[in-house]
Amino acid sequence: MTPTVPVPEGGASLMLAFQAKQKNVIVIGDNAIAASRVLSCLEADSKVYLVSKLINSTELAYRVEQGQVSLLGDEFDIRFLEERRFDLGFICHKDQQIQALANAFRSRFIPVNVSDHPELCDFFMTSTYRDQSLQIAVSTNGQASKLSSRIKRHVTSSLPANIGDAVEKVGVLRKKVRQSDPSSAASIRRMKWLAQICEYWSMEKLAQLSDNEMENLLEAYQNDEGYESIDSIQTTSHISGSITLLGSGTGDPDLLTMAAHKIIKEADLVLADKIVPAEVVALVECELKIARKFPGNANAAQEEFNEIALKAVKQGKNVVRLKQGDPYLFGRGGEEVLFFRKHGIVPRVIPGISSTVAAPLLAGIPLTHRSVASQFLVTTGTGASNSTAPLPTFDAHRTDVFLMAIHRLEALIIDLITKQNYPSDLPCAIIERASCKDQRVIWATLSTIVKALERNGGSRPPGLLVVGHTINVLKHENKGIEGVAANIMTASGLPVEQDTVKSSSLLSLHDPESVY
Repeated sequence: MTPTVPVPEGGASLMLAFQAKQKNVIVIGDNAIAASRVLSCLEADSKVYLVSKLINSTELAYRVEQGQVSLLGDEFDIRFLEERRFDLGFICHKDQQIQALANAFRSRFIPVNVSDHPELCDFFMTSTYRDQSLQIAVSTNGQASKLSSRIKRHVTSSLPANIGDAVEKVGVLRKKVRQSDPSSAASIRRMKWLAQICEYWSMEKLAQLSDNEMENLLEAYQNDEGYESIDSIQTTSHISGSITLLGSGTGDPDLLTMAAHKIIKEADLVLADKIVPAEVVALVECELKIARKFPGNANAAQEEFNEIALKAVKQGKNVVRLKQGDPYLFGRGGEEVLFFRKHGIVPRVIPGISSTVAAPLLAGIPLTHRSVASQFLVTTGTGASNSTAPLPTFDAHRTDVFLMAIHRLEALIIDLITKQNYPSDLPCAIIERASCKDQRVIWATLSTIVKALERNGGSRPPGLLVVGHTINVLKHENKGIEGVAANIMTASGLPVEQDTVKSSSLLSLHDPESVY
């Protein structure tokens, strides 16, 4: 049996972040392109050598005068390549002997970039956005260098203003946690812990991390695998407190109800589930705490939040318990109502759009369809205390939605096939972060879905599993038995409203600024 593996699509460039510190680089030219190349190399801490007449570029003349670059001469001499070892070369002028010049570099195993001659380039320069340590590169592989700049602006215009600060802070936190727990055996734990921080904290809060807050996070890391959110400015207590159980829906703030928006803005304290997406959490303007729910810690985290909420309500605060999806659908909402009722408090409960029905819709999967599925079932893939949950038996005319199932996907699939009579070739799909910008659908059959998930880098919570024949009802004809996309119904794999936007597909290309 031939294994299912990704099919290579040739013609791409190998995108690398080349460490050019203290590397010798030679730039030949006397124009704006040469000046741009020199600047890029200086920012990469390279040793830059220049061959230039210094007539047409005051910038190059200034850098030579200031000793930032070394001037080898005003005309290229082949001896320059013999006198020292160069790691990269840039030819930025027009010359009838340009082919011979490029060959001189190649014969000495020096990768070379030749402006306006993509066929002579060993590598392309990219249109680059930089904010401190963050660099984002766009390349058109020498086809449309001017367009690459526009694409770069399109991509970077949606970035948070302080994303560079967030990268720097996470870098510091990464070093600190490694120092506090340096063993190689703890590497996976460190990676997962830091991934949780990066996934669930907003960019704004990451960018504002103080040394004291980092120390608190490290203390939490040592005690358990959870993490705490940042407490922001305390608000003035109200005379009469309240508690609202609020469904945040699937993750897109636009899908919140008007009531939800209002309640979030009027809250004094928000206690949020760990899996509530950052886009919704970003709406919070008051004190915020994020649940420390991890396998083995869920009950303790639930009790902790109940006590925090009870104390705050007694202090006269308006408390919002921000829950993913709908509060009563596997959200412990009923348990929380019973808890507060014991203390004489009646919570207000606001519904949210459940991913149970919204996620399949947004992925291009109908839960019911005439002659295919006349019913659908919602269940959990995980029982109490992370145990095995009771599972349904197979019904060919039903679509099944499994929540809280991806973390134990392999065991669940084995049980469905071997104990519940599910066919191994039954279509299924994992839908992750539904309605968010990074929504992802991985589809396959029951027998291959585990490996399909592994090939695509593992899970990105929150996610759910859909099983049944309706998966193939609207699936586009260009989608095979298994694959990955944002939506399986569209030709492009993008959400429906973006399917006709051709520029979106350009973002998947590699495309440079090297050719003028």
